[in-house]
Amino acid sequence: MLAEKLNMTTEEAEKWIVNLIRNARLDAKIDSKLGHVVMGTQAPSVYQQVIEKTKGMMSRTQELARNIEKKLNVDKLGFDGGAWDAYDPAGFFKH
Repeated sequence: MLAEKLNMTTEEAEKWIVNLIRNARLDAKIDSKLGHVVMGTQAPSVYQQVIEKTKGMMSRTQELARNIEKKLNVDKLGFDGGAWDAYDPAGFFKH
């Protein structure tokens, strides 16, 4: 049925599906007799889930820290980091 929709022979469609499974690194098996693809269900371990969540939290925390630091610089010093000539704490460059 899939071979017909893909306009392929049965063998070509099976090779295409095998390559698709390999390239996507899926946990799947092909039952040639029944013409089915059996997908394995593999839930990530709790350890792996914690690692992934921590990575996301770490990047968001770093971005938040950068934004807070930038905001503090603007409020405290009156510049956004690109106007260094406007910052003269010792008064060396008074006109």
